[in-house]
Amino acid sequence: MLTHHTENSIALDIPFRGARDYAHSTDIFSALDNLAGRFLAPRAYVKSMTLRRKVQRQIAVQFMPHPEAFGTFTLALPNQTLEGWMIERGTPITRRVAFDENAIAREALVEPGRVFLTASLKGYSGFEQMIVLFKLLCTQSHPGNWLFTAIDLDRPLTAAAAIGVNRTQTVLDRLVDAALWQGGEPVGRAQMVMADGKDGRWA
Repeated sequence: MLTHHTENSIALDIPFRGARDYAHSTDIFSALDNLAGRFLAPRAYVKSMTLRRKVQRQIAVQFMPHPEAFGTFTLALPNQTLEGWMIERGTPITRRVAFDENAIAREALVEPGRVFLTASLKGYSGFEQMIVLFKLLCTQSHPGNWLFTAIDLDRPLTAAAAIGVNRTQTVLDRLVDAALWQGGEPVGRAQMVMADGKDGRWA
């Protein structure tokens, strides 16, 4: 959701999700997706998003580099891309939304190096479904506090087709790289990392 924007930045309205005390990747991705449709074109989508640490306050985005940016993103059309940077603002997060990720996990089929759905789940975005599947995939390496850090899409994720994630690489048991599939076709790749638990930055 968008709130307002100035000449240099656009303020997002991000809630806390479930019992979390930080802005969740699903809500950041959703806000950027809305931004793409409103400020680029209705058919624009989030091609990439990278997060480097947790944030606990509201977020602003701008389309020029910023030294305090905690993440970056790219909005895309078939023949056009627009790069952006995300900055943590001083405004507190006051909204909270529910998120029953177990509803997705219960439907997931888990195989060595692969987790997938046989059908999409109503009420959940493609990104929400992917995140839950990816966490299940990461716990095959070992249990822990796995957190999303990056996604790079070849085309938009949808809520209408079944999603799967296949592990392609594990680095030092701290980073998992996965190929994303939707509707039986490759759609991109994503990464999760183990949080170090010290300052909200990824390990």
